[in-house]
Amino acid sequence: MLTNISSLVGKYRRTLLALGCAFLLGSQLLTTPRTVANATAAARAFQGDPSVVGQWSATLDLGVVTIHTHLLPTGKVLFWSRQQNGGGDALGFSQTYTFDPVTNSFLAFPFNSTTNLFCSGHSFLPDGRLLVAGGHQGADNFGEPHTNIFDPATNTWTRAQDMNAGRWYPTTCPLGTGEALVVSGTIQPSVLNTLPQVFQPGSGTWRSLTSAQQGLQLYPWMLLAPNGRVFNSGPDQFTRYLATSGTGAWSDGPTSNGGFRDYGSSVMYDDGKVLIAGGGAPTNTAEVVNISRETPAWRFVGSMAFTRRQMNATLLPDGHVLVTGGTSGGNFSNAIGSVFAAEDWNPSTETWTTLASMAERRLYHSTAILLPDGRVMVGGGGFPASDNGDSNHTTIQYFSPPYLFRGARPSITSAPASAGGGEQIFVGTPNASSISKVTLVRLSSVTHSFNQNQHINVLSFRQAAGGLNVSLPRSGTLCPPGHYMLFLVNSSGVPSVASIIQVTSAASQNAIDDSRYFVRQQYYDFFNREPDDPGLAFWTNNITTCGNTATCYGQKRLNVARAFWESGEFQDPLRANNDPLFFPTPPGGIEYNTEEFVKKCYRIYLRKEGEAGGVAFWRNGLNSCIAQNPSNTSQCYNNTINAFLLAGDYRNRFSKP
Repeated sequence: MLTNISSLVGKYRRTLLALGCAFLLGSQLLTTPRTVANATAAARAFQGDPSVVGQWSATLDLGVVTIHTHLLPTGKVLFWSRQQNGGGDALGFSQTYTFDPVTNSFLAFPFNSTTNLFCSGHSFLPDGRLLVAGGHQGADNFGEPHTNIFDPATNTWTRAQDMNAGRWYPTTCPLGTGEALVVSGTIQPSVLNTLPQVFQPGSGTWRSLTSAQQGLQLYPWMLLAPNGRVFNSGPDQFTRYLATSGTGAWSDGPTSNGGFRDYGSSVMYDDGKVLIAGGGAPTNTAEVVNISRETPAWRFVGSMAFTRRQMNATLLPDGHVLVTGGTSGGNFSNAIGSVFAAEDWNPSTETWTTLASMAERRLYHSTAILLPDGRVMVGGGGFPASDNGDSNHTTIQYFSPPYLFRGARPSITSAPASAGGGEQIFVGTPNASSISKVTLVRLSSVTHSFNQNQHINVLSFRQAAGGLNVSLPRSGTLCPPGHYMLFLVNSSGVPSVASIIQVTSAASQNAIDDSRYFVRQQYYDFFNREPDDPGLAFWTNNITTCGNTATCYGQKRLNVARAFWESGEFQDPLRANNDPLFFPTPPGGIEYNTEEFVKKCYRIYLRKEGEAGGVAFWRNGLNSCIAQNPSNTSQCYNNTINAFLLAGDYRNRFSKP
């Protein structure tokens, strides 16, 4: 459907009217593998103790402005720029490049002969191929309908089925099913593609969400929510959810506080927890929301030291978020006010730390990706030239975060190349006793200040002979199938070099089937608070002792749920207020007054008041069980709890695809 978006142009015109400039490689066009020329000296001093502020490498000149950058399952990097010939935009092709960040060498120069891939959207498919949606049809705001797929095993491009219409500045988002969503993008100036579509890898075709046509900002920040919907976290202040099943449907999300945040950024830094920062005027503010809560609400957290727009936000192995580049100046991409210092956001304290300064400006069209060795590769910017002048940045720099200067790194001696979601895997390491965290970080695919593929999972683990038994998330909505970097992080916060693992489809698409998510939900439902890290780890590990044994898993979940009923944090306030769960005092040998117990099950698990008939049904069943089993009344309460945990109404709270 073609929709006029003139009402959006005023607010977003700086994007819609972005101007191109010539980018000529000329005789320097890369046609054969080569090693990058000697690194140039950094233009700025790297200040401070690297164990506190990190350290930047010298710059390396690639000869290409890295506008679209992706970490491949091979550990190599794929990137491309804006394809131009003689100062004008090229039609129907793109030169792309694969690069080894370990040896600083170009490896291949795959050529796409059908599409100018500039201003496309992209994310990885479950098998490791890169899906690229849309592109540049000769001039700004004119979008291609093309679908291109890059295979890192062969370094080749192939075309798949076209989308419904062109898309310039679209966003893709991996789904828990292994499919991929695409939204937004312009067809031509002031005409937005409003039809969301879902790419089906099995058939190589698109299905259209015809009931969900909606005008969105360009390159919207789309993140897979634990309930299976896709959360549009910005840059608009008014957020929303997209259900991708059937013909699709939109619903309203919580309204953020900081206004319009174009060219800020957004990350999901834990299950359902989203951080947005920067952008807009610009601003230095940051906000978080937990969309796993029943009534999520945005709230401000600590502000960055610098106002920024045109920045990048990158998830790190320890769960922190690194922000690089951008400008504090007004206008679209202002070279005056460029921010050279990086900043680190700590999710535990919700505060920022200023880190070392990079050598060059990184503004519009800059990118940043996490590498398997824990460094962050930053490059690009300045193509087209920024306001007040800024030349093309054909260089990259590597940032080594402070954790790389805090002692010896743990090592991974063995890990599976692939495993199914929900499986327990063995990871060999001689450092098992020192490991405090295990994370999965999905491979980066970034452009225009937003990483369309990054995702992080914190994993449950326990020591075993020669290494660790590590439990993968049990739900595809928490861990979409695809390739991830598996990091071991020690008690000093130092990460290992990652092993890249392919997580195949999970048995469940319901987040509540995952042990860590289940425990976190008990904290929300019983205590109305975030879990403390030790408590979350303790109860999660209590469940994951089952390993891959399904029959054990349900019993362990029930045991954990019952422990929350018996906790002092739950019971003490009720007893202090003569809650009817305990007053009048239950008959001898009975733990709780049965009718009030059933009513609380409705409130805790189903988040509603129980209807009279339902309460009577469960109360009578509970009373009958107690009468028949006077020496084991606890099991009768357990049976009731388990019935609510298995009820469709409970499970439907966490699955709304």
